[in-house]
Amino acid sequence: MFARYLPPEYSGAAAQAFLLARQLRLRGHAVEFVTQSWSGEPRTYEVDGFAVTALGARLEARHQEFSIWGALARHLLTRRAAVDILHGHGAYYIQSVLGPIGRILRRPTLVKASMSNNDLSSLSNSSIAPVHRRFLRLVNAYVAISDDLHTELRERGLDERRIWHIPNGVDTARFHPVPDVRRAQLAAELGLPADRPLGLYVGVFDERKRIQWLAEHWVESDGFGTGTTLVAVGPTSREPYGASLREALEELARQYPQRLVIRDYAADIERYYQAANLLVFPSRKEGLPNAVLEGMACGLPCVAARACGSRELVRDGVNGATFAIDDAAELAAALSRTRGDAAADMGSASRQLAVNGFAIEQVADRYEELYRHLASDT
Repeated sequence: MFARYLPPEYSGAAAQAFLLARQLRLRGHAVEFVTQSWSGEPRTYEVDGFAVTALGARLEARHQEFSIWGALARHLLTRRAAVDILHGHGAYYIQSVLGPIGRILRRPTLVKASMSNNDLSSLSNSSIAPVHRRFLRLVNAYVAISDDLHTELRERGLDERRIWHIPNGVDTARFHPVPDVRRAQLAAELGLPADRPLGLYVGVFDERKRIQWLAEHWVESDGFGTGTTLVAVGPTSREPYGASLREALEELARQYPQRLVIRDYAADIERYYQAANLLVFPSRKEGLPNAVLEGMACGLPCVAARACGSRELVRDGVNGATFAIDDAAELAAALSRTRGDAAADMGSASRQLAVNGFAIEQVADRYEELYRHLASDT
């Protein structure tokens, strides 16, 4: 499996990669990872028992991808006898090189498109478009995690017969509902307000996720009149503005401690979901968001912006409510629809949808089917 961001770098795509890899390992498959070294120096290490090779790269070069591609080709050549499938997490320009490398090594390849209007954006009005397109056409299969991505892959001219619709998965054993008594205990253990409902945001603190927009409107209106505390949990963005954005959020939380709580991402993130009363997700662009899947699996009503990916998971009036991106009035209305007697039914529906459609065991079944198809067809 090849991904540009792996631990210690935070990435939702990487979280999905390791979730799938653990399930495949339980079934007897051997999985190893390759990534880019963000220091530029090559190294090897382990994550959760999986071998990770971080490829050296000339970070100062105008086209650092050439050094990454060369290092990847050399590494895979040495591992050729041990590797049956090359699986790229992301269909970006750099990951697309698996296409030609796979053809040279005579190994089947697939790339999983991670985010709508993102992975394939360089195929339009870009100097690298011809190379990206050529490389992608040499890939044996494309995984679309959402309807939007399936449509986008097809509209970009990629072979419909090679597109497999396989959603992101969620560990429904780890992420599960808890009784109300336990919910209150977890809130106390985590140091969260015990006398107010808790709305949870999980995700990177960056502009795309719209966390600052959400936090500012939340504290100004006291949770849009609901008296709910917003608990925002996530890592700092890698973008240049990341540190200042986090500082602004933490300052806002200091001013309004009963309305906003800011926490760093935690390994035991499931405890935050289980302590919360609902999930709030304002992101403007997604693939198929982990946070919403995890919130659903924990039996939370979900309130999400109608972005690609999110709108496939949250069904208005069934397991939550949606609102137009950056529309505070619609968000207030959506929150009102998930309160009272409706909340319990929506939470139950969330859990059922997660178990029936997105459990990681079902997702792994589909990848095994795809692997078998590729192995027999190439």
